[in-house]
Order: sequence, then structure tokens, then C-alpha cells
Amino acid sequence: MNNKRVIKICDECESEYFSDTSKMASLCPNCSYHIYGYENCKHNFIDGRCVNCYIDEKIFIKMENTRWK
Repeated sequence: MNNKRVIKICDECESEYFSDTSKMASLCPNCSYHIYGYENCKHNFIDGRCVNCYIDEKIFIKMENTRWK
């Protein structure tokens, strides 16, 4: 059995993310939350990546401080 999770790149913020963590096919859970109101990931960053959805912490912080203000 293959337990590898599929990693995609978000069309909006360009961060990698686990495809099974977002309701949108081409957006990470954070961008799909801010743009469309879908449920967001409960981010837990370790070593620069969210262990739940794999979003890049630097991109997350940049988007929170600029795009989503």
C-alpha cells in the first residue's frame, strides 16, 4: 500500500501543500479559507512547514501580513 501524500503547489501563494488538506483543487487550505471561506488548517509549524497541511511557514507569514490584511 502506498501511503505517500500528494503534494501540490497553490495557484495563489505558490506554497506546496498536501492535496488532501484543501477543499479546492488548486489552492492550499489557507488561501481557500481566505478567498472562499472554506475550513482552514489548524497550522502547527515545525522546521518551517505545517505538519498538518505542509504549507511553508515563510509564505504563510508573508500572506498573513500582506495579502490577507
